[in-house]
Amino acid sequence: MGVVKEFGKIIAIYVCVFLCVIIFVLFPREASIDYAGKAMTVEYSYHFNLKEYTTSVSTFLKNVHENKSLGGTKFATLSAEDEIAKFFPRSLKIILIGFILSVVFGVLKGILDYRFTNTKKSFLGSGATWFFSGVPDFFIIICLSYFLLMYVPDFSIMGTQAWWKFIAPSILVSIAPMLYVARITSVALLIQDREPYIQVAFAKGFTKNKVLLNHMMRSCLITVSSHLQSIMVFVLSNLLVVEYLLGYQGAAYRLFTAIDYTNFIPPGGGADERGLIIGICISFLMLVMVAHIISQAIKMRLDPQ
Repeated sequence: MGVVKEFGKIIAIYVCVFLCVIIFVLFPREASIDYAGKAMTVEYSYHFNLKEYTTSVSTFLKNVHENKSLGGTKFATLSAEDEIAKFFPRSLKIILIGFILSVVFGVLKGILDYRFTNTKKSFLGSGATWFFSGVPDFFIIICLSYFLLMYVPDFSIMGTQAWWKFIAPSILVSIAPMLYVARITSVALLIQDREPYIQVAFAKGFTKNKVLLNHMMRSCLITVSSHLQSIMVFVLSNLLVVEYLLGYQGAAYRLFTAIDYTNFIPPGGGADERGLIIGICISFLMLVMVAHIISQAIKMRLDPQ
């Protein structure tokens, strides 16, 4: 019963977040344009009307309920669901691969940092982790693209034309979260290293690897699992940058174009894309929710208390 209650609380929290996204995206931003004076000077002004805002939100929710659709897009023949079905799977590949790479290699790098602590190889451990943590993702992308253009002109990581184009973005979005996980892992191991039961294990003659695997990893994995939600948010925030800079047309790339387009309605048809923005944001937030649920499930499994 406690499990159902805990997961129910998580879902309820994210439902509230979804509603906040809808309210935020539908917030009126249209300015009023007036002409003043003999020179007909253009004056921009903004007046918030709570009644119109409430009507806009209720109308959107009513249309979603009645039409089972988030609305149209700039393409007269395509709905928001059509665009999400096209672009979101492309990003989902990057997100899942990047998330797995972040956790697996982050834990391994954290163990390496711990093992190299107070040794001559410490610069390869925590030193390298802290150094690369300060390097922006976009700088790595620019350097990699420049290197390929100069030395491998026939090979490009830009675009979405070939099936393998998701590999480079998956690796790039995982770099910063991997270093984040490495720091969490190494700190968790260093804290345990001072515990009396670990000192007793060493005193009994157990090797460092055996103590690490049998006594320290369980607690370390509990610590890392509690950060799965943050890791997913980290991956998603990197995705926005990576897709835009690499021209990878996934959901994040489509979100950028929808935000640019939302206040413009073409004369030949189409619609504003606020519904598409809401749909993509909620899709990303659902991944964060799933990561949160998995995090809680792992924690309850490994640490019932």
